[in-house]
Amino acid sequence: MAIKKVINDYFSFSRKEGIAAIILSVLIGVFIALPYIINSKKHKPSIDQKLQQVVTKMQKGKFDSGYHHKEYSTKYTPYPSEENTIFKPFNFDPNSVDEAGWHQLGLRDKTIHTILNYRNKGGQFREATDIRRIWGLRPEEAERIIPYVHIQTEYKKKEYGPYKPTVIKPIIVDINTATLEELRIIPGMGNGMVYRILKYRERLGGFISINQLKETYGINDSSLVLMLPYLKLNSPVINKININTATDYDLGGHPYISKEVAKAIVLYRIQHENYQSVEEIKRIVFIKEALYQKIAPYLTIQ
Repeated sequence: MAIKKVINDYFSFSRKEGIAAIILSVLIGVFIALPYIINSKKHKPSIDQKLQQVVTKMQKGKFDSGYHHKEYSTKYTPYPSEENTIFKPFNFDPNSVDEAGWHQLGLRDKTIHTILNYRNKGGQFREATDIRRIWGLRPEEAERIIPYVHIQTEYKKKEYGPYKPTVIKPIIVDINTATLEELRIIPGMGNGMVYRILKYRERLGGFISINQLKETYGINDSSLVLMLPYLKLNSPVINKININTATDYDLGGHPYISKEVAKAIVLYRIQHENYQSVEEIKRIVFIKEALYQKIAPYLTIQ
């Protein structure tokens, strides 16, 4: 009896529990049936009957290329420039024939304008086959008119001739004022080397000796020997740095002045006021005589 009571208590529901179970079952049933209800209410997409007929004919291989429905017509209308032209052949010189003559040869307006522009810019036809190179000229058009090409003798004489390269003789230039073009033609100079020389000259503020060229990356004794006959240094043109106004950044941008030396020069100026002479920088402990002689030409107090 005790077991039966336990089973009855476990499987029995109160009134509220029974109502809740019924509602839950109904909700589950609604959610399961909902997708089917929604799908059944969807309308089938409308089909354009005329378009469907065209597709059906295409599938059966019975499509009429002359179909003229205003929405689905496939009839091709050529551009005016592609309309058939009249071909009336005659012997002609492509270097002198006028626009009317090209029309008589059956060419289209666009192609004729291309040819005339080519001639106006100095272009010439030296062989009959040069016609093929005209942009926009169709191969069949070229082959049709080539047999009638007769180029005058004066044009043929200009066709070939020995190649005579332009030789620019190097001149002697001042390394502080020489331009890129002047340096480029000096024996031993390559384009990369020319740019490096000009950049180094700018960083220095100018050369005070031709031997400073060896400080440029890529220049060694052998290459300098080739250049020396074409280089000179009349009077150094130097852009000097004012040590009474320059910042440590300005001074440190010079190839001979390290960041430490630049900061020391500025610090000494702050502590002792403006320099009265460039030579005063020698009072800075680590500016030795050799370094002073190297940087002094590029410094000023004015």
